[in-house]
Amino acid sequence: MTIRNKIAIAFMTFSVSMAFAGTASAQAGAACSGTTCGLGGQLRGQLGFGLPLPISIAPAQEGPFADITIQTQPVTPNGLPQNGRGLGQPGQVKANASATIMQTTAMLHTDLSPRQITMAPGQFGYSEPEGSIGVVAFNAAVFAVQTNLIFDSPHPGTNATGMAVTIPGGGGSRILKAGGRLGLPTVTYCPGATGTPGNNFNNSCTVPGDGFLNGLARFTKTKNQFGGVAPGRTLGTAKVYFNKDSLKLNQLPCTGCEFQISTVFPGSGAGPIGTPGGFGGSVMNPAFSTPTGVYTGTIGFNGTLIGLGAPVIKSTTTTSMGATNVIFSPFVGQPATSVGVPLTTGMLTLSVTDVLTGEPANVFFRTGTDARDNNGNGVVALVAGSMSARSISKGLATRVWVTYEIPEPSAILAASAGLFALLGCHRWVRRRSH
Repeated sequence: MTIRNKIAIAFMTFSVSMAFAGTASAQAGAACSGTTCGLGGQLRGQLGFGLPLPISIAPAQEGPFADITIQTQPVTPNGLPQNGRGLGQPGQVKANASATIMQTTAMLHTDLSPRQITMAPGQFGYSEPEGSIGVVAFNAAVFAVQTNLIFDSPHPGTNATGMAVTIPGGGGSRILKAGGRLGLPTVTYCPGATGTPGNNFNNSCTVPGDGFLNGLARFTKTKNQFGGVAPGRTLGTAKVYFNKDSLKLNQLPCTGCEFQISTVFPGSGAGPIGTPGGFGGSVMNPAFSTPTGVYTGTIGFNGTLIGLGAPVIKSTTTTSMGATNVIFSPFVGQPATSVGVPLTTGMLTLSVTDVLTGEPANVFFRTGTDARDNNGNGVVALVAGSMSARSISKGLATRVWVTYEIPEPSAILAASAGLFALLGCHRWVRRRSH
């Protein structure tokens, strides 16, 4: 079955968009205070062909960002306007209402490099209500994925309990700048290959298969290699419903069929949607063993879980007293190792060929851009990604893209009296409206 047909089948069955609630109040076009500006924008990711995160019916974009304009209108409940040429899509992670971004004060005269950006921790974040999506049309090993993830970018440097953690590429405030994406104008990287970004990994990584995963990431400079390293934190759970008996798409829906359930706890570094670390920054998610891991139930024809039945009994024993002991069917799940790549405005190509037999290779490309003017006013769109090896669902390429909406610096202090007056009127109107 072709990818086009699979997409058609899957999207005909998606009925609900799981876009998270809330809007970002800091938008491009708002005044700056010195070099610090209010921040708008969005971040999204997609695993392979079939799992957008946050969960949404909107597919991932490919190719270049084009016709980027500054967002000056209020954001919609789903983020930026739908005519945003791929920038505004249902299900994105939006900037927090109080998010800010800092820029250097001037262009560099020597090479006209753009202004450097400093991002404080946790400027993008969300706590997603639990939602599920069928993915069997894109990966025959998995019926559906259910998540309730919490995401922060850049990584705040702590885990779920507030303890400091070691982050691939480092944590805290992140700097994005010209040359921030390390390496030569064209860098080819394979997980596990020897070398460094400075020597193009010995230029030996020309096709997938040089490392532990048949995966390849290639960075191609488009202007000044603007970018850097910005790991994100992903917390929560992702429950995966595996296709135990390898049912084909045309055998669904099914009632009384068996499936395996495993709960995945994403790593604290480059999680499934986290903006990844630098070259070679990796996260290992161990397999999670479930004593009652096999269930019967009803699966829809796109892989979604319609009804969960009872756990499958593996065997029973009878004691000398006549009592019956029930032994359920355990499931170990699958370990996953993911390798992240930096953020860049250049072109990123991801290729993972170590996929399930009969499934197409994960091959994607996306090109970022810096659309700011000389005063720092505009939109920066960056792309990133990761490559993963999994024991059951096999290899996976994840692409991530983030847009920063940055307003033009203005003399906010000189106009402070007028701004405070406007703020007072705004608060009075809000009180009258409640």
